[in-house]
Amino acid sequence: MEATAKNSDYIVNKVVEKKLKNGLTVLFYPYDREDVVTVKLCVKVGSAYENEKQAGLTHLIEHMIFKGTETKKPEDIVGTIEALGGYMNAFTSFDYTCYYATGPAKILENSLDILSDVVFHPFFDPKELEREKEVVIEEMKMRLDNPHVVLWEEVMKASYQKYPYRRPIIGYEETVRSFKREDLLSFVNQFYTPENMVLSVIGKVNQDRLFALVDKYFTNLPKRTLKKVKFPKEPFTEKPRLVWVERPVKEGYFALTFPGASFKDEDAPILELLAEVLGGGESSRLYVRLKRDLNLVKTISMSAFTPAGPGLIEIFGTADPEKFKEVLSQLITELEEIKDFGVTEEELKKAKVKLLSDFVFDAETSEGLSSTLSAFQLNRGTYKDILWYKKKIDEATVEDLKEAAKKYFDFNKMVGGFLSEKRLFTEEYLKNLISVKKEKTIKSFSLENGLKVFIYPRKDLPTIGITLAFPGGLRFETPQTNGLFQALTLIWTRGTQKYSAEEINFKLESLGASIKGFSGRNTFGIKALSLSSNLEETLELFKEILLYPTFKPEECEKARPELISMLLMQEDSPISLAVTQFLKILFSDHPYGLNIAGDQRFYQSFNSEDLKQAYQRFVNPNKGVLTIVGDVDPFILKQKLETILKDWKPFSAPFSEEEEPKLPSQRFQKIKKETFQNQILLGFQTPGLTSKEKLVLEVLSSALSGQDGRLFRILRDERALAYSVTSFTVFYPKKSAFVLYIGCSPEKEEAAIAGFWEILEEISQNGLTQEEIERAKNRLLGKLKLGLQSNLSKAEDMAVNEVLNLGWDYSQKYETMLKSLKQEDIKNFIKTYLQKDKAVLFILGK
Repeated sequence: MEATAKNSDYIVNKVVEKKLKNGLTVLFYPYDREDVVTVKLCVKVGSAYENEKQAGLTHLIEHMIFKGTETKKPEDIVGTIEALGGYMNAFTSFDYTCYYATGPAKILENSLDILSDVVFHPFFDPKELEREKEVVIEEMKMRLDNPHVVLWEEVMKASYQKYPYRRPIIGYEETVRSFKREDLLSFVNQFYTPENMVLSVIGKVNQDRLFALVDKYFTNLPKRTLKKVKFPKEPFTEKPRLVWVERPVKEGYFALTFPGASFKDEDAPILELLAEVLGGGESSRLYVRLKRDLNLVKTISMSAFTPAGPGLIEIFGTADPEKFKEVLSQLITELEEIKDFGVTEEELKKAKVKLLSDFVFDAETSEGLSSTLSAFQLNRGTYKDILWYKKKIDEATVEDLKEAAKKYFDFNKMVGGFLSEKRLFTEEYLKNLISVKKEKTIKSFSLENGLKVFIYPRKDLPTIGITLAFPGGLRFETPQTNGLFQALTLIWTRGTQKYSAEEINFKLESLGASIKGFSGRNTFGIKALSLSSNLEETLELFKEILLYPTFKPEECEKARPELISMLLMQEDSPISLAVTQFLKILFSDHPYGLNIAGDQRFYQSFNSEDLKQAYQRFVNPNKGVLTIVGDVDPFILKQKLETILKDWKPFSAPFSEEEEPKLPSQRFQKIKKETFQNQILLGFQTPGLTSKEKLVLEVLSSALSGQDGRLFRILRDERALAYSVTSFTVFYPKKSAFVLYIGCSPEKEEAAIAGFWEILEEISQNGLTQEEIERAKNRLLGKLKLGLQSNLSKAEDMAVNEVLNLGWDYSQKYETMLKSLKQEDIKNFIKTYLQKDKAVLFILGK
C-alpha cells in the first residue's frame, strides 16, 4: 500500500502542465522506462453532447478524422506513423473523444503534426463519408450479434429516463445514414476548440523540444466558438423496471443497475471500492456466494460506472435462464446483507490494494499512464485529483462502504435486464419480489462435511443464540440404554482434550456465555448463548466441546447422582410418574414408551465407553443442523465456520429410524400409590408429527385445555371435580399421543372419567364451535410467539424443526397453516382417532 501511494504521488509530482494562450491544456510526463512515446489528444465531447437527431455523430466523426485533411491523404496519416513503428487509433465515449499515436519516441513530431491537422483541418470527403457510414452500420450489426452489447444497450435505455447516456454511443442506423458533410463540420466547429481539449504526451522525449513542437503545431489554430450544452437532471426510475430481450441464444444473460455517482462526486471512489468487494474477481462476495457456494451463475461481475454525468452501479453475469428467479432473489438478499452488515476489514483491504495498484500498473506503460492523466483532467478538471482519489481510497472505512450501500442499493430504482430465448417472468413479479418484507434475511448453506447451517441476523441486541441438533433422543434408545442421551448431553460439556470441566466453566462465565447439552424425545445436541462481542471466543469453546469431548470416567461418576436424581424427583411427582406410566402402556414395547428421564439400571451401570460410542454414532455432521440467531454478520460468520469446522469429517454409520409403534394391547391399568389425589389419564395414539393431522391435534388440544377450554369449564368450574384438568400432546415422528388429564379425589374418579367421555362424545357428534377453534388458534400462536422471543429459543426452534423434516421455517409458516384449518377437519379427526375402542385409561392413586 505504501509503495502504491508513493507511486501515485510520484506520478503527479513529475507531470509538467502548460496551458497555451488559445486554452489548450498540455500535460507532459517524462517517461524513462523505454524509448517510447504516447501522444493523445482528447476532446471533451462525446455522445452525451448529441441531441436525438445527432445520435452517432460523434462516433462517425471519430471514424472520419483519419480519412484525410485539407493537406493530407488518408494514407499519409496512419500510414506515416505505422511506417515508423507506431500505430494510431481513437475511441469515443459518452463524455469525450480521444485520438492518439503511440510508438518509438521518434514518432513525436509526426504524431503532433498529424493529430493537429486531422482534428483542426478535417476534410470529410463526401465519398469517404458514404463509405464510412456503411462501415459504421456494419459495426452496428456486429454489435447486434453480441448478446452482452444488446442487453447492455437496452438496460441503459431503461436505466436513464432523460440523460443522453440512454442512447448508444454508436447511434442508430437511420441517424447515421442521414448525416451530411456539413453536419460533421458544424459539430467539429462547435466542440473541437483548444480550450475544450487536453493534449497529453508521455514519453522519453526532451521537454524543451516537446513544447517547441507543441507551439509549432497547436498555436495557429482555426478560430472556433465552443458551444455550451445544458444537460438534463436525471430523475432515474421511481419503481423497479424489467427489461427482457428475447433471442434464440444458448446462454442466459442478466444485468442489474442502480443509480450511482458521477466521477465528480465524493462517493465515486467509495462506490468503486464497494463494486470491487462485491464483484471484482473470483474472491469477491457475489462470485463466492452465487458461483462457488450456490452454483446459480456461470459468471458474475460488478462495476461502478462513474462518468462525468450521473453514474450507475452495474451487475452483469450469465446463468441458466431457469435459474434467473433464484439469481435475482439471491442478489437482492446479498445486497440487503451488505446494507445491514457492511463488508469486512479484510475485504476492504483487498479492494484498496487492487484499485490503488492499478496506478502502479498503469504507470508501467506510456499508453496506460496517458489514459489515467487524461481521464482525471477531463472528468475532474485536473490530473492532480489522482491524489484526491488515492486519499479517498486510503481513508475509506468499512462504515463508509456500508453507508454507500444503504444510499445506492435502492431496489425501487433498480433495473433488471435479462436476455434469453423466452421471457420467464413479468415486471410485476420483479416488483413483488422486491416488495416482500422479510423480518430478516436467513442465510442457509451446507459445509463440505454436509452440515446444514442457518444464520438469522437480529441486530437489535448484542446477543447470539446457537443450536446444533441431531436426530436422537429417546426414540433411539432401548430398555437397556434408556437414559443414554440424557447422560451423553450432560457429560458432553464436562471436559475436552484441552480443558477440564472447571476450566470450561470458568472461561464461559468469564465471557458471560453458556454451552449446554440438550436431549429430548426426538433430537439432541448442544446449544450456546453468547454476547456478540465475545462470539469468537465462544465459538472456539463450542468447537472444542463439539469435536474433542473426553467423557472421562471420573465425570461419569460425578454425573451419575445427578441423573438418578431426575428419576427420584419424578417418583416424588405423581403427575410426572403418571404420564411416564401412561406412555409406557400407550407405546408398549417401543422406544416411545420409554421414560424421558431415563432408567436407574442404566444410570448405575453406564461407563465412559458407552458415551463415546454413542457420540461416534450419532454426532455426525451430515445428519446435523446448526442454527445461529442474533447480532452476527452472516458473511463473516460463514467464513469463520468453514475454518473452525473444516476438520470435522462425516462418516458412514448404521442409522435406521425407529419402527412404527403397534396399537396397545392393554387398554386399562391402575397403579396403587398413597396420594391425596388420583391421577387419571385417558389417551389415544394419533398420527406422527410430520403428518397433516398434526395441526388438527394441536388445535383440538388447545381448544379443550386452558381456563376457557371445555375440560376446565365443565369439569372444574361447573362440576368442581378437580383443581387441575387439561389435555396435552406428545409428538413423535411415527405416532403421537393425545391425552386428557385430571387430578381429583378418589371418590370423584368415576365422575371424572364419565366427564371425559361425555365431552369426547359431544365433540365427536357436533365438533368444536368456530369460536372455540379461533380461540384455540390464537392461543397456539400466542404461545409460539412468546416462546420465540430470545435468540436461543429461536435458534433451537429452527434447528429442531429442520432435523425433524418440518423445515427450519416451520414456525414462520405456522400461522398460515393454522388459518387453512377448517371445522370439518377437526370433526373428522375426532371421529377417526378418538374412538372408545382405541382409548387407553390409566389411573395412579388409591
